[in-house]
Amino acid sequence: MSPSANHAPTPQDSRQNFWQGTWPSIVRMIVLEILLLLALAIALVYYLNWSSEAAMSEFMATGSPSLHAAKDHPPCGGSA
Repeated sequence: MSPSANHAPTPQDSRQNFWQGTWPSIVRMIVLEILLLLALAIALVYYLNWSSEAAMSEFMATGSPSLHAAKDHPPCGGSA
């Protein structure tokens, strides 16, 4: 048997092996979270752009009701 086969793992060895196996997982999760947040931000920007265009087109389609209402009604009598 080789000397390394008789070597019992120490707490430091197990801690080092734990972090060597954990860091790639942590980095992968951080990258996935950043990508998810980026996708949500892009979706929010597209939604706000779409909703503002829809609201503007709806507003432009209604015209200016205050001008139409002023033409249809006679002026108010000055009772003041």
